[in-house]
Amino acid sequence: MFRKLLMMSFVTVLILVLAACSNAEETAGGSSTDGGKEKVTLKIIHWQQENINNYIKEFNKKFEEKYPEVKVEYTTVPADATYDQLMQTRMNAGDSGDADIIPLKSSFVGAPQDWSPGAADPMWKQWIDAGLIADLSDQAFVKNYNEVDVQNAMTYNDKVYGVNMGKVAFTGLFYNKDLFAKYNLQVPTTWTELQNVIKVLKDNGVEPLGFAGKDVWPINLAVQGLQASIHDDQLSYIQGLWTGETKLTDPVQIEVLQKSQDLMNSAMNGFMGIDYGTLPTLFATERVAMIADGTWDATTIQTANPNLKFGYFPIPGSDDAAKNKDLAGKYDMTWMVVEKSPKKEYALKWLEMLSEKQNYTDFVNAAGFLPTQPDVALTSEFIKEIQPYLDNFKLSWDQLFINRQNVGQYIAESSVHAELLKPAGPLNTPEELAAKSQADWDAAAPK
Repeated sequence: MFRKLLMMSFVTVLILVLAACSNAEETAGGSSTDGGKEKVTLKIIHWQQENINNYIKEFNKKFEEKYPEVKVEYTTVPADATYDQLMQTRMNAGDSGDADIIPLKSSFVGAPQDWSPGAADPMWKQWIDAGLIADLSDQAFVKNYNEVDVQNAMTYNDKVYGVNMGKVAFTGLFYNKDLFAKYNLQVPTTWTELQNVIKVLKDNGVEPLGFAGKDVWPINLAVQGLQASIHDDQLSYIQGLWTGETKLTDPVQIEVLQKSQDLMNSAMNGFMGIDYGTLPTLFATERVAMIADGTWDATTIQTANPNLKFGYFPIPGSDDAAKNKDLAGKYDMTWMVVEKSPKKEYALKWLEMLSEKQNYTDFVNAAGFLPTQPDVALTSEFIKEIQPYLDNFKLSWDQLFINRQNVGQYIAESSVHAELLKPAGPLNTPEELAAKSQADWDAAAPK
């Protein structure tokens, strides 16, 4: 009897082990089981941005509760070339199920125009033209969004291919209100006033300005702030580069570069060694009075120091205060559904649920975005305070600029590389950088 019981126990254990192995194999293969039923794995990728990532994780739990047959796989990577590479890899996988929902870091901008012959198609356009992105035009949840924002940020060739989650500004500076009050400083509205603020802070032993120079791109946020206030019309200037009516060596662009260099010379020592993730913490711990960053990081700062009193103002690049009164930025985060996804049905349900008024409201308040839906109740005092700067919200330089193909390093990507100037880079003067930039632009002219 003992041997018989022992044998039965052994068989029972063996069955359990085999069942566990089977479940593990199913999970590894992109599905999981629940009560004997195979679950659908909905795959979503995203860049790392703590406040938004935390919200999406909680939202995914709500989605799984509503659709218990679904398991959401949410993958995040750094918001740099790493994400761009992941996005491209997953999209190129086609119908293999490696991605079902993919967000762009902006919206549908950058497509070639009549005045930009030979310009390359952005990846999103290539994907849409190739039939890889689902047409959302007939989805009822699209009507939840402002018509003007649908047209400006979600539409290509008169069809809706994405859901944009909101607008962000990044052409300003966060500032410490208590430090400003301590030294009787007012929010500067002109370049001269900003220089005075920096001088007073320095004279009192306070680090005036911080950049996340290690990641390079954050320096360009401040540069774009200068461009937005110094240029009378950025788009006309960009078009002029293509037609030859304007040059990167024009006085207006030299002014942008010179003031960019002035700001870097005023920044805290070692700013080129500060990474983007560290910068908000330095500000929250009051080690620097102002930082160049996007409005999206307000919630990060608040979380790091709930007692910190801070605000945000446009970088005043001009001595004409009227030119400095508005913030510029972009439509941020546009969700796209992969057309050939075998789980397209659930991807659409995920977007539909996220677009519900309460869920969208919670998202916008967590993200610190300006809403693209009407009548959203904002809880952020920070957003309410900067609202006057956003009444005439405009697109930033990098959203408007269309580059030539095969350009050199001095004009690559968003085209203005102030980080190549001392103290950040090797070049001494704005004139030297401008000349090299124009040379790269000319060399890439279509033949």
